[in-house]
Amino acid sequence: MGFATYCEQSAHGTAVFAAWGLPLVPGYDQATVRMLPDGSLEVRVGIHSHGQGMETTLAQIAHEVLGVDIANIRVIHGDTGATPFSTGTYASRSIVMTGGAVAKTCEALLPRILAIGAHLMQCASNTVSYMPGRVVGPQSSVSLKEIAEAWYKRPQLLPPDVDVNGLEATIGYKPQVDTGVFSYASHAAVVAVDPELGSVEILDYVISEDCGRMVNPMVVDGQTIGGAAQGIGTALYEESPYDANGQPLASTFMDYLLPGPTEIPKFRIHHTETLSPYTAFGIKGMGEGGAIAPPAVLFNAVNDALRGLNVEMSETPLTPRRMLAAIESAAAAQPSETRS
Repeated sequence: MGFATYCEQSAHGTAVFAAWGLPLVPGYDQATVRMLPDGSLEVRVGIHSHGQGMETTLAQIAHEVLGVDIANIRVIHGDTGATPFSTGTYASRSIVMTGGAVAKTCEALLPRILAIGAHLMQCASNTVSYMPGRVVGPQSSVSLKEIAEAWYKRPQLLPPDVDVNGLEATIGYKPQVDTGVFSYASHAAVVAVDPELGSVEILDYVISEDCGRMVNPMVVDGQTIGGAAQGIGTALYEESPYDANGQPLASTFMDYLLPGPTEIPKFRIHHTETLSPYTAFGIKGMGEGGAIAPPAVLFNAVNDALRGLNVEMSETPLTPRRMLAAIESAAAAQPSETRS
């Protein structure tokens, strides 16, 4: 059995990256949110989603602020010709910085929506309130569709002092601290080791993750499982060897091993939510978290299993060849009477 616990720094600001010699990394991001004539939302962000589910989670954040149905929110990402400029998706920063920018932009639209809604109902702005998808007055209410229609198609219905910036805004967001926020997780694994074959079988694998407020637990689980699978590959399978002339010896997937469905266990995942006081909604990044612990936890488990043979493995990947060589070396180092 093996255990491993880690702390992942995420959403670091410029000061941290500059200290590392990477001064070009900004500690902020921007988002554009536009309400369309039918009352639906268009969210434009410069980051790119490549499997993290950002289309879903950013839409959820916009829904949380404005109450627009998820089905009526379109997220446009990855093309800085059509979105605010961004340096991209990395360092577990997207949900913190871009998610925070989406929230702030939606919040910036609220006063404009309330002002138009109040005027349509012929009541004072301080007498109306916002409910999901509607502005509610003392006697009646109007929908976002009615408000958007007034802005785009019936300007004669707008208040004289209407905000001419309209139902579109681009707002930036920067967390309160430049040092980033910290996610935590503990992994535990039970393995079976065959000292005759040098093989490792993962019998059980448990993960306890804390990444602050989870916008979407299913997305968090997906990233955790994907990262853990990558970490298992690092620990047990993936290697890029070269010969004496510098020629790669694993140039195809016949030679470069990757874990598949039969090598990945059914993870048992648990969550705690310790909210960050420095970010919108208490969110923390966790994109790389799943991949950090598996090498440590699996090596600890294998070394626990091999303890009786006086073997300690320390080089990745933990291949059968390396394990059998270590077992043979340990056996040769034993006194002859002990071996007999």
